[in-house]
Amino acid sequence: MSPRFRKPSRVIAGRVIKAHGVLGWVKVEVLSSNPSRFRAGNVFYLEDGEEVLVLEASRPAPDALLVKFRGVDDREAASGLRGKDLTITPEQMGEPPEDAWWEHDLLALQVYDVDGNMLGEVTEVMETGANDVLVVRGEEREYLIPMISDVVVEVDLALERITVRPLPGLL
Repeated sequence: MSPRFRKPSRVIAGRVIKAHGVLGWVKVEVLSSNPSRFRAGNVFYLEDGEEVLVLEASRPAPDALLVKFRGVDDREAASGLRGKDLTITPEQMGEPPEDAWWEHDLLALQVYDVDGNMLGEVTEVMETGANDVLVVRGEEREYLIPMISDVVVEVDLALERITVRPLPGLL
């Protein structure tokens, strides 16, 4: 087995598309499902660095959000944010909805079948539209395991373990 996959220290909540106007506003692609993520006073980190941006105001725009950060007061400063990720710490995300998990919480968990055989480690969670799919890297191969109740028996974050009951032909 390869060295243990590392969980991310930051989660991307949005990405700056471009400057908007001359007063420091930027257009942001929202990558968070939390509707209150872009409220005034919320804190973001620029990329994975330590630079902190505090949200001053936001308003909807077609397919995006217009955002104003404290201290970003002109077009030149706003243009400097173009293409940058707006990240948050996993702790800033709060609790997931009932019977759900944040993607970053599933990364690096060990996956076992109901007979106790270790399949591998979660390295990615793919969104497919119908349901999420765990990408599990084992010693010999990689598995794609759907996050559906017929397959996923238990997710135990405290034990860092997922137990699955594979459907015929899944593995």
